[in-house]
Amino acid sequence: MIITITLNPAIDKTIEITDFRIGALNKVVRTEQDPGGKGINVSRVLHALGGESFATGFLGGSAGRFIKTRLDALGIASQFIEVAGETRTNLKIFDAASFETTEINELGPEIQAEDLEALKAVLENKVTHEDIVILSGSAPKSVSADYYRLLIETAKAAGARVLLDASGQWFEAGIQAHPDFIKPNRAELEEHVKRPLKTDEALIEAARELISDGVKAVGITLGSEGALYVTAVSAHRMHPLKVRVHSAVGAGDAFVAAYALGLSRSMPIETLLKMAVAASAGAVETPGTKPPTKEWVEEKMKDVKIVSN
Repeated sequence: MIITITLNPAIDKTIEITDFRIGALNKVVRTEQDPGGKGINVSRVLHALGGESFATGFLGGSAGRFIKTRLDALGIASQFIEVAGETRTNLKIFDAASFETTEINELGPEIQAEDLEALKAVLENKVTHEDIVILSGSAPKSVSADYYRLLIETAKAAGARVLLDASGQWFEAGIQAHPDFIKPNRAELEEHVKRPLKTDEALIEAARELISDGVKAVGITLGSEGALYVTAVSAHRMHPLKVRVHSAVGAGDAFVAAYALGLSRSMPIETLLKMAVAASAGAVETPGTKPPTKEWVEEKMKDVKIVSN
């Protein structure tokens, strides 16, 4: 089973405006509301690709009930810890004229010590050595970054493989527990190593520094430039697909979802990576944070070019 953990879920509300202007009246052309947060996005992509997952994390208030209802309707198994306060709503403003997206994200509810213990107990009771656990995104400000390390250690103690997709303090705390796979983008990796990484060679070198510290594999998403996948003994350069950009929100989550699905099915590494790149590109083409279809991804996998060394 693939288990996704989202500590700070959200309703992702995407509004489309043509020629968005700050300080002026803007008329909305279209509105989308989706259950969101990075781990939940991963579960939704997995569902779209024909995979199964178990989603957990924290939910609260009417927004939390909306997310749970939508996941139930998709048939995504879940067990969230119900917290006091309201799950956040994140606003995405897509400008149809410039194809740019402006994001306005709320902080999220207060999480109590008993909530943290309850989620840890869910993992202890649920996770086995056959599972893949994905810890994605940030947490509400009341949660210590060290909680990421604790959750990864809990999953690894059960023998599960762990994938981490986080940034800043959450990334720094998480890698201390040596997850099996991490997925930074260029900026996040530069922040960690505290130097610019302008070339593939520099990115690979930085990835191998993390591998020497205990991480097994590093996927580096590079937006319109494609992606890199690095292990201790090999590096794979994935060239980007040409797609019409509608919203880049969720593209990294789609990459992680496809990677995890391929891993769970023991796919050859190049097939797995082609699916990850195609899924990420498909997420860019869809409105809001909706995942691409399985058929679209399978068709586009044929066009993904990988150079390995």
